Amino acid sequence: MYDEPWDPGLQIERTSLAWLRTALAILVGIAIAIRILAYHEPGTAIVVAVGFVPLATFLSWRAWRRYRCGERNLRAQAPLPDGVLPAGFTVLACAAGCMAIGYAVLVPRP
Repeated sequence: MYDEPWDPGLQIERTSLAWLRTALAILVGIAIAIRILAYHEPGTAIVVAVGFVPLATFLSWRAWRRYRCGERNLRAQAPLPDGVLPAGFTVLACAAGCMAIGYAVLVPRP
């Protein structure tokens, strides 16, 4: 099937699956944060839901598109996609982490 000892598309597929797992983990983390915030601060929970759920969903869609583009470019021996998607995931994860730290530090305990 291939003249090479490995399939170059498998690396892109593994990477895209890792990004999709990361996006799913971020969505689950956001859902848990919304659930916790809804108990104490319903307004903040709505802001988090409106702000982060669409962003995480968009990044998941971009991860899938990046895989498709990377696969096509690899077969055509064209340049692979840039690093905008990893940067977006990094910003989302850092923002979610900062929010979690802020919640743990700033929300008074009963």
